[in-house]
Amino acid sequence: MSHTDMSRRGLLKTSFLGAAAAGATGFGLSSQAQAKQAANAQTYDAVVLGAGPAGLIAAITAHDAGAKVVVLEKRDRPDGNAIFALGSICGWGTRHQAEQGIKDTADDFYAMMMDVSKQMGDKALNRCYTDNISAGIDWLEKDIGVKFGKIRPMPYPRLGRTCRVMGEGLTGGAQLVQKLLAACAKRGIEVKYQHKAVELIHDDLYAVKGVKAATPEGFRTFMARGGVCIATGGFSANPEMVDRYIGGWATRMVLRGSKSTTGENISLCMPLYTKFVNMDQFHSGPIIGATHVNPADVLNSGYGVQFNTSGVRFMDENNTYVIKARTTGQMTLDNMAWVIVDSTCPVLDKVIPKFDRLNSPYGKADTIEDLCKQVKLPVEKVVKTIKEYNEAVKSGKLGEMNPPCTYKKPHEVAKAPFYAVPFQGGMTATFGGPLINVKAEIQNLDGTSIPGLYAVGNSAGGIFFHNYAGGAQLGAATVFGRIAGNEIAARAKAQKN
Repeated sequence: MSHTDMSRRGLLKTSFLGAAAAGATGFGLSSQAQAKQAANAQTYDAVVLGAGPAGLIAAITAHDAGAKVVVLEKRDRPDGNAIFALGSICGWGTRHQAEQGIKDTADDFYAMMMDVSKQMGDKALNRCYTDNISAGIDWLEKDIGVKFGKIRPMPYPRLGRTCRVMGEGLTGGAQLVQKLLAACAKRGIEVKYQHKAVELIHDDLYAVKGVKAATPEGFRTFMARGGVCIATGGFSANPEMVDRYIGGWATRMVLRGSKSTTGENISLCMPLYTKFVNMDQFHSGPIIGATHVNPADVLNSGYGVQFNTSGVRFMDENNTYVIKARTTGQMTLDNMAWVIVDSTCPVLDKVIPKFDRLNSPYGKADTIEDLCKQVKLPVEKVVKTIKEYNEAVKSGKLGEMNPPCTYKKPHEVAKAPFYAVPFQGGMTATFGGPLINVKAEIQNLDGTSIPGLYAVGNSAGGIFFHNYAGGAQLGAATVFGRIAGNEIAARAKAQKN
C-alpha cells in the first residue's frame, strides 16, 4: 500500500504504541498532531535506521537495486560500535585465502561458527552467513573500495579467515564506515542525522508502513513502501535493559563500545509482538574503565595469577579473556581484578607501553611484597598464594588449587621485576534482539514474518550465542545488510506494481 492509498484515519489507527506507551517515553502526540504529521509524511521505498556498517550496506544495496532510500541516524554522526572496532571481517573462500594458499571449506567454516556459539546459534542464519560471506567481502572491495590487508595467522577460531580493513590512520571499523558513507554520497543516498526513530507505523495487520522520528525540527514521519530496516545496534548502553535481560551485576561492567547502543531494536519492536531471542547473551572483554587500555594480551598469555581486590584467586587463570572479563563482572562487587606476572611474561613489551602512553596505572616492583603495597593488595594473602602457586607448578598439582588452575604449560611467578596489571570486566556488545530469518525479516511470536520489518547487524537476534569468532559481527552486518537491502527493494517494487 502506498502512502497516498493510506487514509489519515487508517494511519492513526495503525500507530500501536498508544497514549500510555507514548507518554512513558515522552513522545506522546495528540490526534490532531498525528494527523497533521501523516499528511506531511515523506515517502521512500526503504527507510534504514542507523548509519553503521549494517545499515549503510542495506541502504546502498537497496539503492543499487532501484529503491529510493533514506538513512535516519539519531546522533550527529555515526556513533555505533563499529567505529571502535579493529575492523576484521571473518570469512572463507575469499581471494585473499586463495592468494595466500589458505585452505578452507564452507563446511569447516560453518562448523566453526556453530562451535563458537556452543551449537546455540540459529543454524539457518549461520549457514546463510557461510554461504554469502565470500561474495560480501568481494562486494566491499569491488563496489565500495574497501582495502584489506593480508590475512594474519591467528589461533582458532579465526585461523586464516579474518580480512582486516586497512585503517589508514583510523580504526578499521571507522574506515569501513567512512568508505560506506562515501559510497552513499556518490549515489545520492540521503543520510539524515539527529533523526531518532521513536515509533514504528503499521496497519491493523501489523504490516510496517513507516516510522516516526524525533528531529531538531520536531517529529517527522517517514513512510516506506518496501519496509523499515532496523540497524541501530544492541542495548549494551541501556542499563535498564541490561539489568532486565542479563542481570544487575552486568550493569556494573565497563562499556567497551558505543554509548549510543541503547536498545531501539527492542523498544521499537516490542509493540508488534516480536519474538526476541538470546537476550541474556553478550560479548565481554577486559578493559580499564578510566583509560580504556585493553590488557587482554596479558590475560591470554598463559602467564600469571589472578586476584580480586581482597587478594583472593577467584577463577581458573586458563580461561579465555572473554570468560575472565565476564567472571570478574559476576564475582566481584567492584568489578576489579589484578593479574600478577613476572618478567618472563612474553607480552609485557607490548602491553606495558600502552599503559605508559595513556598514563594508566599498574604495579611494578622487585618483590611481591612491595608490589602488593604499591597497588594496595593484601600483602600476606597474595604472598602466601603466589608461594602455593609456584609450589603447585613444580609439583604438577595446579589442578588441586581452589579454584583449580588448568594451565597446560604453567610458569612460576619468580623472576623480578614483578608486574600487577589491573583489569575490569567490560561489555562489548549484546547478542539478543528480534529473531530474523534468512531474508532478514523480523519474526513475531506466532512464528511468521512481520511484513515490512527487517533487522541487521547487532540489532538482529539469533546469529550469535555465548561468543563469536573475531570479525563475525562485521561479517554478519555485511551478509544480512545486503540481503535486507535486496529484499526491501524487491518488496517496494512489488508494492508499486
